[in-house]
Amino acid sequence: MLADEGTEYDDGTVATEAQQAKDVTAFLSWAAEPEHDDRKLMGVKWIFVLSLVFLTAAYYKRWKWAPIKSRRVVVDALN
Repeated sequence: MLADEGTEYDDGTVATEAQQAKDVTAFLSWAAEPEHDDRKLMGVKWIFVLSLVFLTAAYYKRWKWAPIKSRRVVVDALN
């Protein structure tokens, strides 16, 4: 059961019922999925790498197709 001033925080945070409930909820969330932070960091790394791959592919596409797209078609009709 939670009660006001039921615990003492090192940083001087007031130990209200709401604060204690928030702490318990955060702890239970962490205890349910301890690998959450690792997965989040891995996701950020994947997004970074995929964005680099996308930018490289976009640059390569522009470099490869620029001469083809900038050609002029000249038609010599003799008749």
